[in-house]
Amino acid sequence: MLHEDFSDLPDLEKWRWKLKPVDTGFGTVRSLEKVSSTFVTHADLECVDSRYLLCGLSDGGVAIYDTSLIKEGRIYSEVAAVKGGQRQSHQYQVDCVQWYPADAGLFITSSRDKKVKIWDPNHMKTVDQYRIECHILHHCMSPVATKHSLLSVSGDSGEVILCDLRSGSSVHRLQGHVGPVQITQWSPRNQHILVSGGKDQTVRMWDVRAGRACLMALDMENSLCKTTKFKKRSKNVPQAHKSCITSLCFTHDGMWLLSFGYDGHLKLWNSTTGDNMEVKYEEAYTELKKTIHMAISYCTYPDLVFIPCREEILVFDLLSGRLLNVLQGHFLSVLGVVYNPVSMDLYSFGIDHNFITWTPKKLLKSCLSNEENKETVKIARVKKNTRQRVKHEVTQDAWSSDED
Repeated sequence: MLHEDFSDLPDLEKWRWKLKPVDTGFGTVRSLEKVSSTFVTHADLECVDSRYLLCGLSDGGVAIYDTSLIKEGRIYSEVAAVKGGQRQSHQYQVDCVQWYPADAGLFITSSRDKKVKIWDPNHMKTVDQYRIECHILHHCMSPVATKHSLLSVSGDSGEVILCDLRSGSSVHRLQGHVGPVQITQWSPRNQHILVSGGKDQTVRMWDVRAGRACLMALDMENSLCKTTKFKKRSKNVPQAHKSCITSLCFTHDGMWLLSFGYDGHLKLWNSTTGDNMEVKYEEAYTELKKTIHMAISYCTYPDLVFIPCREEILVFDLLSGRLLNVLQGHFLSVLGVVYNPVSMDLYSFGIDHNFITWTPKKLLKSCLSNEENKETVKIARVKKNTRQRVKHEVTQDAWSSDED
């Protein structure tokens, strides 16, 4: 996807809470069915088929949507849901949801009601839950773990709580932050490496196997004191931002870590050395001090960063920091975005009760000019002829085929 794949939406009827389905220059806009006055507060896409979208709701309920089934009016089909106020739901709004990384057989939700719930999506019932003695802000499971089933839980206690889904234990605590821990993320490269960001303006990297778990605190000045030569709650801990950390995200290969703070600065870090790469991203201010969900594309060139900025979504080139586009369509602050690596769609949700799907223009046949269509057909014919020549030159087995 390139710069021209994204274009702004036209003005919409701002008095409507529910976004009308419209055709835009960017692509096709679709929405979820609006249930009463609830709205999506957090979302996650399962990584097996990249099809089922899990949504946490403002009334404490949860819902699952099939993004491959679109009903009339460009509305995703609801697969299952538990509305707020029921015995299974949370008491307050759902602040974080996540599919079990290995398959779509479980999902996890958390809320400020001090509960982490593990759900069976086939019956939409809770199979287990943890009661944490603090207000929960975020939770996360490792996408690559094979030797542990740890769930990291961050809250206003200043600790990162590790819950073991196998044993049911939640006694392991990572201490060091001063004040609430806003967010945690596991490395997709090393199953034992965990990163946390707090209201104390620090981003810390942990090895959950070690006795002294904190490996380093990331330093925006790239000074030599970013190693663990400081006390757990020392005031001399290097700072990553000038305000509280609101979002963390690894790239798909785990080489880079992105952090976003309430100071409006987006920073790119080397996940191995902890160096600040000093990429100059444009400031992206947010009015929300709570955790927000940003996304990074992969299998694209260049890799793109999608970051909520008030009621807009800024699109950056990951490595150069160049602002590629501004996606406009929400009327109030955007809470988060989710990227679909299969369809290359982007899902966004905000406190304006709208859920929007952004489809890259280049993926829509209707957006191709006649010249591009002719060129595409010409390339397809060349590839077909090439495959036919190769077919006569090599021995073809019965298991696979280039024609499939």
